[in-house]
Amino acid sequence: MEFFWLLLSLFMFLQPTNLQLLINVRNQGGDVMQENITANVSEDTVILEFLRLDGVFISQLVDFTNEVEAMKIVIPAEEELGQSGHQALCFLTHAAQADFIAPDAMAKLRQKNPGTVRMAEEDKGWRQSTATAWAGRAARLLSAPAARHCALAPHVYLRAADLARWPPRPGMEQSYSSSVTSFPERALPAGGEGQPAAPACAVASAAQDCMCHIEVCVNWYPCGLKYCKGKPSGGLSYRCGIKTCRRCYRYHFYVLQRSSCPGAGLS
Repeated sequence: MEFFWLLLSLFMFLQPTNLQLLINVRNQGGDVMQENITANVSEDTVILEFLRLDGVFISQLVDFTNEVEAMKIVIPAEEELGQSGHQALCFLTHAAQADFIAPDAMAKLRQKNPGTVRMAEEDKGWRQSTATAWAGRAARLLSAPAARHCALAPHVYLRAADLARWPPRPGMEQSYSSSVTSFPERALPAGGEGQPAAPACAVASAAQDCMCHIEVCVNWYPCGLKYCKGKPSGGLSYRCGIKTCRRCYRYHFYVLQRSSCPGAGLS
């Protein structure tokens, strides 16, 4: 397990980057965590990573060129429950929902006081997402950076609603539907709304398929630019800072048996 986290740390810090910031962030419970923000201008991506106090590793990538957001969640084994290894999940959503500032703007950020503990100015609340398919080959078709980001996860999830919003890439098929594996009918909400027929994992038997959820809160990220007015003689506005936000995510997804649902995410 220690070797795995060492490899994970090396992976984080050996990626080609244009900017890397370490931010001390206070969560709503008063605890301080450190976020690592990487902006890669050449790939047009931003990655935000942190290790939660419960040992869960969160890595969020936004691919601006391909309009893909990838949330990776790596959950350590609970040895007292007889588990070994780790569990990795990855969720792809349409990046129009992401409100990070662009990589070129992110790459210009600097910290005057790196030791400062920061809190977000605005709480964006919760965003819920119910997956309807396993991404399969579609992950590579949609975004090479997102596919690499999710390589650790045996299952990459996405929604049909998002799949319909991604434009076809040059030279690729007009639809990505043939590249994904849809969940069985009982795992899909009726008409895209409401509750699926599959039971919640909290009430399912041990070997039964079910729906579970997992929650992630990103307590601090740059979500916009601030502009100030220039001197009366010039009258032009200029960029004078950033706006910071907090957002939480709740991902609902289908598993083939209850043991595959993370204990922290039982419905």
